[in-house]
Amino acid sequence: MCFSRKLTHWVRGSGADQRRPAQDAFWTYEDIGAFLFVAIALDAVVRLSVRLHLLDSSQLLAPSAALETSITASLTATLYVILKLHYRRPVVAPLGWLAPSSFYTIISILGGVAAALAIACLTRWRGHVMPAIAAKDFFVLGLFLGPILEESVFRGCMLPVLTRTLGNAISVVAIAVLFAAFHAPGDVTHWIWFTTTGAAYGSLRLASGTTTAAAFMHATCNLTLFLSAKL
Repeated sequence: MCFSRKLTHWVRGSGADQRRPAQDAFWTYEDIGAFLFVAIALDAVVRLSVRLHLLDSSQLLAPSAALETSITASLTATLYVILKLHYRRPVVAPLGWLAPSSFYTIISILGGVAAALAIACLTRWRGHVMPAIAAKDFFVLGLFLGPILEESVFRGCMLPVLTRTLGNAISVVAIAVLFAAFHAPGDVTHWIWFTTTGAAYGSLRLASGTTTAAAFMHATCNLTLFLSAKL
C-alpha cells in the first residue's frame, strides 16, 4: 500500500477505526493536565527568578541555550515521571518511541528536507533572514532535545488521547495549532509554518504508528534549516 493510500486510510477510517490511536495510550486528559500544570509552574519559577534578579530580564525574551536546555530536559523528565508514577508501566514504547519501518524512515527524512526548503524559500521570498544559532546549541536543542520533547508531548502523548475523542484528521490539525502556539509565532507566516509542519509530523506519527518517524522528520527539518541559514 503506497503512502498516499495509507494516509487516506487513517484519515477516512470508519466507526471505531477512525478514533483508534496509533498506539493504545493508557493515559488520559488528567495526565496531560498534570504535565501542563508543571510546565506553567516552571514558567512561573523562571519569571519569579527574574523578579528576584536571580536571572537577567533578557532571559524572558531570549533565553540562553543553558536555560533552554535545562527547561527542555526538565519537561521531558516530567512527562516520563508523571506517566511512570501514575501507572507503573513502561512509558517509552507506548509514547511511540519505536523503530519505524525503512519506508517511513525514508519518508521522514525526505519530508523534513522538503519542508525546510519550502520554509527557507518562503522566508527569503518575504525578505526575512533565518535566525542564526551557534552550532553547539543547535545540535543540543534543535537536533536532539527539542524534537524529543516536542514530539513526546504533542504527537506521542496528546495526539493519541485526542484521537479517541475527535478522530484522526481533526486531532492532527488541533495538535498542530497547539504546536504552533507553543512556539509563540510573531506573524502569520510563522503561524502557517509551524501549523503546517506540525500537521505533517502528526500525520506521519499516525501513518507510521511511531513518534520516532515524526521526530526524524522534525530533526531533519531543523537540520536543513540550520544548514540553509549558513548558505
